Amino acid sequence: MKHNPFTSNTYQETWLKHFSKQKEGKQFQFIKNLSFIKHKFLPYYINAGRNMTNGMTYEIDALASDFKNKAVVIYDVPDYCNWTDPVKIPNLKIKKVRQYKGFLADLSKVTSFEAYLQNTLNAKSRNKFRSTLKKFESCFDVSYNYYYGDIAPDAYKTLMANFKNLVETRYGDLKIDTSLISEWPFYEELVYKMLHEKKAMIISIDVAGKPISMSLAFLGENSLVGAVKAFNTNYYKFNVGHIEISKFIDWCIKNDKEILDFSKGEYEYKTKWTNTNYLYNCHILYDTSSIASSITGYLLVKYFGLKQYLRDKNFNLFVAKTRFALKNFGASKEQKLPFKIHPIKGDINFKAYQLVDLNEEGERFPFLIRLVFDGLYQKPECFSGLKIYRSVSIIDGKPNYLVSGTKSKYLIEIL
Repeated sequence: MKHNPFTSNTYQETWLKHFSKQKEGKQFQFIKNLSFIKHKFLPYYINAGRNMTNGMTYEIDALASDFKNKAVVIYDVPDYCNWTDPVKIPNLKIKKVRQYKGFLADLSKVTSFEAYLQNTLNAKSRNKFRSTLKKFESCFDVSYNYYYGDIAPDAYKTLMANFKNLVETRYGDLKIDTSLISEWPFYEELVYKMLHEKKAMIISIDVAGKPISMSLAFLGENSLVGAVKAFNTNYYKFNVGHIEISKFIDWCIKNDKEILDFSKGEYEYKTKWTNTNYLYNCHILYDTSSIASSITGYLLVKYFGLKQYLRDKNFNLFVAKTRFALKNFGASKEQKLPFKIHPIKGDINFKAYQLVDLNEEGERFPFLIRLVFDGLYQKPECFSGLKIYRSVSIIDGKPNYLVSGTKSKYLIEIL
């Protein structure tokens, strides 16, 4: 990874400011370009960025000897970065412990998005993607916005507020606890700096000027690395996450980026759109001539091996869901009511209904928006032409809703 954004001074210094009492990282001559912090209690050092980066790279200086009596942990080293074992240094041991799977799109031999689509997706998937994209853009007032380079402070503040709201809503829908919200001040400061340095980019898919899907990625000299993404699940049927990926791929090809790295984690969208997979490894370096360093190194290897074993068993997902449940214990839950959908073929008695705003009604019954959008996916037409009516007669606080468009008319009966 040429000019790795996660080893840049901006990234490391900002991370240290937000997550370490040691505001200046310690640097070693035997590891170039990385800063470290000492563990609070134990005798080893951790790379600045810890497990929040999306791929660390480093070089060993074979002439340096300041590794004596030390143990060092470097998180998340991807094995695709032309990594070769450094020159053997007497008494310096490097142990690699498998961690996450990673996925990337190798674009080095691709000249256009259509060529990549043809080579990566099968015929059925290509047809579905094109059909869904056409439906999405015909139903909604869509714009694709790339934030890369200078941005005004006020515009940036609004951008990140919208992004944070999408992240909170998305993880709330998944019922998974995420550290992203507590880490958000770090991202707010970091991304502003790195956008201006052209080492970060945010892509936003907007509908009627409002973001419905956003992703943050970091840039190396020849790569784009995904970091944070979230989307509005009301648009789930339209596969906006896949559409967003297609825009990233197209941008990379047009801007001479050879790698689009989807980073950690195995998800359906990654296996579908990528053509290369790899592994992240945790690298543990220690001085074998020191008994204390050797014991520390041995225990760290066992510790990270155990963490990966539990991760393979999905224990980390269980913990995230449990934390979410505990944090939200006693909180009011979204009201999900049973419903039926009835197609309407005859005349409509509009006197029995009153025109309403879908967004306002969606605050009361959030699933209502999703139902209407799902209906648009089945029979595409311009959303701005739809009219939503609520029944004047309400039984037990449960109204019926009439959806009237040019291609379909149906009643949503809340039971």
